[in-house]
Amino acid sequence: MRFAALGAALAIGLAACGGGGDDDGKSTGADPAKITAWFMGSANAPQDKVLAQAKADFQKKHPKTDVQVVYVPWPDATKKLQDALNTGQGPDVVEIGNDQAVTWAAQDALADITERFKGWDEGKDVVSGSLELGQVDGKTYAVPWYAGVRVVWYRKDLFAKHKVTPPKTWDELKAAARKVQDGEGGKVSGIAAPSDFTNGFASFLWGAGGDIAAQEGGKWVAKLDTPQSKQAIAFYTGLVKDGVAPKKYIGVNELAGPQRDFANGKLAMYIDGAWTLPQIEEINKRYTPQMGAFTIPTPTGQVGPAFAGGSHLAVWKDTKNAAVAFDYLTSVTSKKNAKAFADGLKFFPQFNDLLRTGGYADDPIQGPAAVQMGNVKGAPKTPNWTEADQNKKIIPTMLKEIMNGTPLDTAVAKANKDLADTLNQS
Repeated sequence: MRFAALGAALAIGLAACGGGGDDDGKSTGADPAKITAWFMGSANAPQDKVLAQAKADFQKKHPKTDVQVVYVPWPDATKKLQDALNTGQGPDVVEIGNDQAVTWAAQDALADITERFKGWDEGKDVVSGSLELGQVDGKTYAVPWYAGVRVVWYRKDLFAKHKVTPPKTWDELKAAARKVQDGEGGKVSGIAAPSDFTNGFASFLWGAGGDIAAQEGGKWVAKLDTPQSKQAIAFYTGLVKDGVAPKKYIGVNELAGPQRDFANGKLAMYIDGAWTLPQIEEINKRYTPQMGAFTIPTPTGQVGPAFAGGSHLAVWKDTKNAAVAFDYLTSVTSKKNAKAFADGLKFFPQFNDLLRTGGYADDPIQGPAAVQMGNVKGAPKTPNWTEADQNKKIIPTMLKEIMNGTPLDTAVAKANKDLADTLNQS
């Protein structure tokens, strides 16, 4: 469930309080008896196995230092980290969603690890686009750990039964949804288009040549009202209005209904990442052998940009053991351990050479996702993005209102103003 919370709300406004760590990120004294690492989500066998190996690798260099792993549920992450800022009682190493690095760096919560990263030999092969998500003003604050990208899952058996091929264009996508839905007598819905799904909707927006926002003249300009963006908004909401996507997903995200319905054979198509396979199998393994995937269609059929999801690891600013903490960070994110983690949980390691040679092409879900990984984008790079998307839910609210009947121009105009105001707030 970790990707449901990659954009978990971060309440902004609490200033970082010192915890005794040195601001230049230098460690003091001998190796500590223990360091603490906070990972988000909950314990699971594949991750525990990788972290055990990472600890063993780390202790080859720091044999006297134990590593205490603490799992923090994603819904609790905001309060946990804000409390750490207030009290100075934070971790040494912390996992953050890749869209959160800018926010936490702006809160002065993360150590500047620019020079340490330059000295890490494997760092030269890290995917540059992912690394940039952990950088602010040319300084590195977080290192990519794993990544994933959304694709359209589909039922291969239903497509074959109704003579449907994986669509590449929007028109083909809607036609495929309609044909399977009608062919199954309405017992299977064509596709899920949940409204609370900015990370999925963004692929349609970018695929049409639209955008969320851009910096112009030193300020953020919202772009939801461009003709290209409106085209994408009309298409996505039209899936619901035209009846090929269930109305029951209005107001929810991709996990609050669509995932379970797809797992139980009630949906022909469902947008999510390859990482969701373990959750689907927990719900129902009956249909998983018949599941495939294709890249999210665009108006003209090319592979458009998709939202880059994933997690980074960072050294907490207040640690007194920055050098040791960075050594543990690189043990977890090493090529060997990053690939083991990614393969175990259906993600991708964040190294260019591994993406080329990792054996992903033949996987029915990860193969298309690997193709999609070649064209990804991120959210507007501002600390205010979390406020706009997770706290105010500007885009999800806009989509919900249009799906419920509000005129598109009215909803877009309001969302565009709210987005500009929020992204530019100080």
